[in-house]
Amino acid sequence: MTLSGLVEHFALGVATPLTAACVIPLYPAFIAYLASTGDEGNRSVAVLGLLVVAGVLTFMAAVGVVFTFVLAESVNTVVEDVSPLAFGLLALVGAVLVVDPKRFSRLPVIDPPQSRYPTASAFSYGFFFGAIVIPCNPATIALFFARTPVLYDTHAESMLGFLSFGLGIGAPLLAFALLSQPFSQQVTTTLARYSSQVNRATGAVLLAVSGYYLWAVFEVVPGAG
Repeated sequence: MTLSGLVEHFALGVATPLTAACVIPLYPAFIAYLASTGDEGNRSVAVLGLLVVAGVLTFMAAVGVVFTFVLAESVNTVVEDVSPLAFGLLALVGAVLVVDPKRFSRLPVIDPPQSRYPTASAFSYGFFFGAIVIPCNPATIALFFARTPVLYDTHAESMLGFLSFGLGIGAPLLAFALLSQPFSQQVTTTLARYSSQVNRATGAVLLAVSGYYLWAVFEVVPGAG
């Protein structure tokens, strides 16, 4: 495991919610929620933002435990079998994004639950945001799972990768919590406006990455070697 691997997964995590068209509509409600609860007592918006990130990390830790321990497969023993399939799926997702960039934005979205306790609501928002963003952005999720067995050799390293990815997912939410409400709304509006262009660019990158691995690394494409 190298620091570059963790940085790569963190960057993928940051890109995941920012390029998920069906998640972007959740941002204005999140910003309004922070604005309405952040001034109650000693409860600052920054604390609520950190609780949201903690919720995302908890969800990704749970996914990491299932993937790494419950499935009982050492990451380095499944590279040859799983990685070609994962990169094949990655190529398919990339092609869909290039041809129809709004395809995945039409997936249904479930609003995170709320409670009368702002701290509990913030944590649950982060937890369910992690669960919601995965089906909404199969592109970066597929790339994450395809790269995980390539980057990590042990269970502990794999778990660190999941946590780094989760930290990246939560980072934009924390940023929105710390930024002013008008600026945050402007950012989310811009993301929604250019979602098709972003998705097409993402799809092109996925096709390039998956093509390289299928041809040069795993040699499953005819003529590779």
